[in-house]
Amino acid sequence: MPRIQVPHDPKRDGFLRVKKIRPNIAKVYFVPPEHARLDSGEVGEHRTKLLLINGKERSLTIYPIRTLYTLSLHDRFLKSKYSKVKCITLECPDSSYLDFDQTVPETSEEVRAMLQDLPSTFTKDYAYGLGLARPYYSIIDAVQSLSDCTEIVISSKRQTGITSRGRVFNIAEEDFEELRLELNKVAQHTRNAAYSVKKVAAYNILAKRLGLPTKTAKTGRHPYRKLLTAAAEGKEPLSEDDQNAVLRVVSDHAKDIAEKHPDKLAKLQSDIELVTLENLIKRYKEMLCQKLDESHWQAFFNQNPFILNQAFGYPAIKVQDQASVGGRKFSGSGGKITDFLVKNSLTNNAAIIEIKTPQAKLLNGTPYREGVYTPSVALSGSINQVLDQKYQFEGQIAQIKNNSRIYDIESYSVHCCLIIGRVPSDEDQLKSFEFFRGNSKDVEIVTFDELLKRLEQLYDFLRE
Repeated sequence: MPRIQVPHDPKRDGFLRVKKIRPNIAKVYFVPPEHARLDSGEVGEHRTKLLLINGKERSLTIYPIRTLYTLSLHDRFLKSKYSKVKCITLECPDSSYLDFDQTVPETSEEVRAMLQDLPSTFTKDYAYGLGLARPYYSIIDAVQSLSDCTEIVISSKRQTGITSRGRVFNIAEEDFEELRLELNKVAQHTRNAAYSVKKVAAYNILAKRLGLPTKTAKTGRHPYRKLLTAAAEGKEPLSEDDQNAVLRVVSDHAKDIAEKHPDKLAKLQSDIELVTLENLIKRYKEMLCQKLDESHWQAFFNQNPFILNQAFGYPAIKVQDQASVGGRKFSGSGGKITDFLVKNSLTNNAAIIEIKTPQAKLLNGTPYREGVYTPSVALSGSINQVLDQKYQFEGQIAQIKNNSRIYDIESYSVHCCLIIGRVPSDEDQLKSFEFFRGNSKDVEIVTFDELLKRLEQLYDFLRE
């Protein structure tokens, strides 16, 4: 373990007392400094549990209490730092900070060394109270707003959600990392916005004294940056009525604006597209966290058909949702219904898209051989379903086109696409899935999380 760089003074900071309750389990208590002026003559009687270290389970439970004594906060000393959450447990056995080498820390120095290895999202100095570092307090606020849970568990083995008894709020390790990155991003935008406004404010004061024109702070294109810059400048966000008024003005004068200020109109359009895409990605992520059936996803893609374009390497437009490919007309009744019928906007070549759900299993749970998994019934059945739709469509395309009076669609080489499940996290299952997908020559298989990733990459490209 690394050496502690900053020496502790027990008289100033208090000290830690380690109590081993089993060979690989220990409790760590905080004993306050004498200057805390506690009621009892024995300061040691006021020891408070700070950590529970479980070497067997490779977990660490933190009890966030106020350990920094000041006269102004005397009443809060040794009390919980948060209103509802009383402890935070880390269940990430592969993490270096939980590598106890078969034995848990036995001394105060070893405990302090272990704390130094905690992620940057956590306070590492017990003298200031353990728990989440101040820049990440909003995670605690969110949990306390969403639930009455008293414990947060950050785990590599659990999915994000609230336990059935409503006492524990689980946060998956990858979701916690996403929270960290997003909050870091907000903090960076805050710093950039503040610097931009301060720079312009200083410039404008001096420019006025010199009789020179003033400047306006650059807001940037990211929605966070725009909001933070407006807040730093003291601008109130527009009310809903004000927003509607602005939209009416832009709509009524769009042609005139396009002629006189084409660059500004183009930037406005670009900003709107960026915000729209960001909101779409947010909604997509929210839907992925819910167990929605196929009809919800079909409705979502029907409202936002451009998302389906991300599944193709060519420009595609929707011809019909819930299209009959084995009946008399595209929109009429038929024996075979596909979720979406699209076509290449340049060649008119048709494509069939079948939508399943993110929770659909891609592989069977039991390996066929060691490290080898077979496709699930949901995956293989869906592929055959799409292939049957293609067969029916190719055999009856002439009749369907004639009855529907839609002639600008062709069946030269019907492209089939299946959107189903999520990319497996297990390495052997991932390998087996890619083996199977790579050899599926007639049906392109795309997972829901891959489609989300393509949207995020598009957003990042547009934002740059």
